[in-house]
Amino acid sequence: MSSLVTASEEAAPAAPARRTDRNRPLLLLLGAVAAVLTLLSNRYGYYHDEMYFLVSGQHPAWGYPDQPPLTPLLARLGDAVAPGEVWAVRIPATICTVLTVLFVALMVRELGGSRRAELIAAGAFSCSTMVLITGHVLGTSTTDLAFVAALSWLLCRLIRTGDTRLWLVVGPVLGVGLLNKMTLALWVFAVLVALVCVGPRRIMFSRWFLVAGLVALAFWTPYLLWQADHDWPQLTMASALREQAAQGGSLGLLPYQVVVGPFLLPLCVAGMVWLWRSSQFRVFTVTFVVFAGLLMLTGGKATYLAGAYAAVFAGAGLAVDHWMRSRSRALTLYGVLGLSLLLAAPLGLPLLPVRTAISFGNALTVDQARSQSGWPELADSVADAMEQLTPAERSRAVVYASSYGQAAALQRFGPSRGLPQAYSGHNGFATWGPPPDSADIAIVVDGYRRTGPGDVPDWTQQACRTLGQAGVVAAPTATREKGKPIWLCHLRQPWSALWPRLTRLG
Repeated sequence: MSSLVTASEEAAPAAPARRTDRNRPLLLLLGAVAAVLTLLSNRYGYYHDEMYFLVSGQHPAWGYPDQPPLTPLLARLGDAVAPGEVWAVRIPATICTVLTVLFVALMVRELGGSRRAELIAAGAFSCSTMVLITGHVLGTSTTDLAFVAALSWLLCRLIRTGDTRLWLVVGPVLGVGLLNKMTLALWVFAVLVALVCVGPRRIMFSRWFLVAGLVALAFWTPYLLWQADHDWPQLTMASALREQAAQGGSLGLLPYQVVVGPFLLPLCVAGMVWLWRSSQFRVFTVTFVVFAGLLMLTGGKATYLAGAYAAVFAGAGLAVDHWMRSRSRALTLYGVLGLSLLLAAPLGLPLLPVRTAISFGNALTVDQARSQSGWPELADSVADAMEQLTPAERSRAVVYASSYGQAAALQRFGPSRGLPQAYSGHNGFATWGPPPDSADIAIVVDGYRRTGPGDVPDWTQQACRTLGQAGVVAAPTATREKGKPIWLCHLRQPWSALWPRLTRLG
């Protein structure tokens, strides 16, 4: 694969010629991506974060303890198209994913690549697990990919043309992106470090560079003020994630990159080397390395690195295009893309029967299907537990869920089953307040599978006057919640006194 990186990397490539037919194959690819995501958007069910975003969107604010406001706003807008429909929430995810693939192709164009190089880069990127997983469900990572790809393309164009007025476009794009995910600030810092280290530094010597920074800061300021007013919960959240060492923690960040697609990693290496050997665009290779280092230092999840791959795949498009000079090499590339799609599609898209998809995901430590199943059954199980109460008791009862995913699912599916509002002390739900003190009976959905009658949630031992198991979460497949106990608690303390002990971030 080393011969992939021998393309010419000297002077700035001339702007590619515009031909009417040049865009047709790319448009067909983008249309195929949009069609696949749209046709499959209604299979399985809500991802737990999607339901959480929907509840967050019902509590509009400039920030939340674990995220900025943009993705909850997009979820609310999508749901407004067809309330209660899964496919409607995923409209913004499909749009963001198509735009991300488009920006990768446009980057290749700015790098001086051919039409074939554009298709190689965009096609390979579309076959990666990061695109298929984030494209099928709406999440902060879905929109983050689009913003980083857009900013990378603008930086490419700025470097190629030297037109510093493009900073005026970078500013608002960056500002809106910072209202979506905090890790974008780390990526921007990595870009600035890379520009200082390897250039081209000239693009920063412009008044428009300063204006762009001020504009982005103006967009970001309301969120920063919200965080400051709430004692910076996002920093507490980051610390909690670091302690949990999700996805292997700092040490697991680099090995976990195999999830991009083991068959695509050689192309990514080739893309990084091509960019490094370019006298103008090596900033993207250095950005990738610095960004990965920052994530390792701060304990960020391995999947947070996904955004930096857009430029890497663009470089891979040019490297592979130069290498692919024979029919046999072309067949090798098609085989690599086919194998990658064969692995990534069942992980990211709802193609398999639910039970099979969950088993496949568990084997590869990907919980995509597992987190899209079993939520109506959770609400059914809680409703069964509620039926054990008398009408008078039900009037004084609330549902308390251990996690934000459970609470969001019960908010979504509970009302049609006659359930009262669900509460939780986890993440954003903690800021939306405790249940009323008049509610002295709680149906408690546990966060763990318990092994014996004495194995109960810690807080219930002091808070409950009486505590008994009212059931378990029943589901037909091995979903996230299957088998977790449901407790019936008669409280001896008011919720207002209990709440500080119940709130947590993580």
